[in-house]
Amino acid sequence: MILQANNIHKSYGSLEVLKGVDFTAEKAEVTAIMGASGAGKTTLLQILGTLSTPDCGSLEIDGKDVLKLKGNDLAAFRGKKIGFVFQAHHLLPEFTAVENVMIPQLIQGTTKRQAKQKALSLLEKVGLGARSGHKPSELSGGEQQRVAIARALANEPAILFADEPTGNLDSSTKEEIHKLLFTLRTDLGQTIVIVTHDPALAGLCDRCLNMKDGRFI
Repeated sequence: MILQANNIHKSYGSLEVLKGVDFTAEKAEVTAIMGASGAGKTTLLQILGTLSTPDCGSLEIDGKDVLKLKGNDLAAFRGKKIGFVFQAHHLLPEFTAVENVMIPQLIQGTTKRQAKQKALSLLEKVGLGARSGHKPSELSGGEQQRVAIARALANEPAILFADEPTGNLDSSTKEEIHKLLFTLRTDLGQTIVIVTHDPALAGLCDRCLNMKDGRFI
């Protein structure tokens, strides 16, 4: 088991957003989480990804009780074990594709030479080997998302979280990104959890869970 969450509750003021959610993810499993806006999907993803803390419940990732981690220890764990891909690419505009993919590795203490070698290899894997020297403004939306995926994989995370990863893309580019995500599962044994409104993407996943009013239904 790569991830196990039990009885996750989260409220903002008097608004109870998550009402005792249980969730597990196995190695090399791709899981989709669907539901209407306001169902609690993104809040759950933020908690599973250690970006937010639940009011109560337990969360174990790759054998580690992450709710006991604080400050720098939590940041270091997140940087090494968790990858994120968002609807917006969040690439740094002044850096090239290869430099964007190098950054998470450099933060973890990888040498510049090793980081560049790994970044070039990942860009090749996502089909952007020939575009490694281009800045985000010189890349299409789909290409930018591929760079973001390569960056998310830079430290070989135990789990990859994707929040509406194809929400801003046209239909043909969406299909390319969908194929890429499943290639990564096959080639790298990558565990992936995807929040999506896209039934085509959800239909490709090993499991699809639906949220409503802060619970899975």
